[in-house]
Amino acid sequence: LDIVNVALNMYIQGVSPGLDFSNIDAIRATVEYCNQLPVHPRHPYVGDLVYTSFSGSHQDAIKKAFAARKEGDIWDMPYLPIDPKDLGRSYDSVIRVNSQSGKGGIAYLMETEHGVVMPRRLQVEFSGVVQKHTDTHGGEVSADDIWNLFAGSYLDIASPIRYREHHLFEHGEAQGIRLAVDIDGQPCVLTGEGNGPINAAVHAMQTAGFNFSVRSYEERSMVPMGEDGNARACAMVEVATKGGGDLYGIGIDSNIVTASIKALISGVNRLGAASRVAQAA
Repeated sequence: LDIVNVALNMYIQGVSPGLDFSNIDAIRATVEYCNQLPVHPRHPYVGDLVYTSFSGSHQDAIKKAFAARKEGDIWDMPYLPIDPKDLGRSYDSVIRVNSQSGKGGIAYLMETEHGVVMPRRLQVEFSGVVQKHTDTHGGEVSADDIWNLFAGSYLDIASPIRYREHHLFEHGEAQGIRLAVDIDGQPCVLTGEGNGPINAAVHAMQTAGFNFSVRSYEERSMVPMGEDGNARACAMVEVATKGGGDLYGIGIDSNIVTASIKALISGVNRLGAASRVAQAA
């Protein structure tokens, strides 16, 4: 008779078994030591993977339920009959990502581990990046692996444009910008005007021959704080070329305007050659 299994079956039905399982891993370690046998990863309540979901549809359901749940609510989660914290477990292993996972699990890890809340279209786009990686390399990807893929796809692209700095100024009723960048390794200063900093930056890059438009724009505060203790902003800009596809650019900075400009440059760099038109001689 598995006392742990029987007792916790009672517990999830609202009947207290009168036993303390608040550190279930210590109990498992004792059992493994005494029996000299490992506990199966999917053993009810105790196994390493018993609270883990790899399925995309399961992850979507769990993510939505966590988002809707308020502190103090009665535990009622899909695919999780018991709160792992009641047994001394964390939520870190609830959602893990492999080739079978969908956008929901990836978005959940990006939000809970790195503070990036992605809009739905960005979730779809980035899940394709992760899917390609898992199809190529196989196995499971950690939250840190996902962040590295995110940074490599959106944050670390510095060609053909590399951001250096910018200065804003007023020109009548318009907002002006002087944008210092490197284009193909050559330093230059672009100037543009618009009805705000973002519009002015778009105009400045268009004058340099980058032909694109902004389809959507979102900005979010990132939680947790940055390593220096300061809040950071994440800007997400969806850009497109005429007749071409849409792509997201991402910028992260302590200043929201700087984050937005970095996001524009990220998007243009990701569009690549499709965004650039020949300059008139």
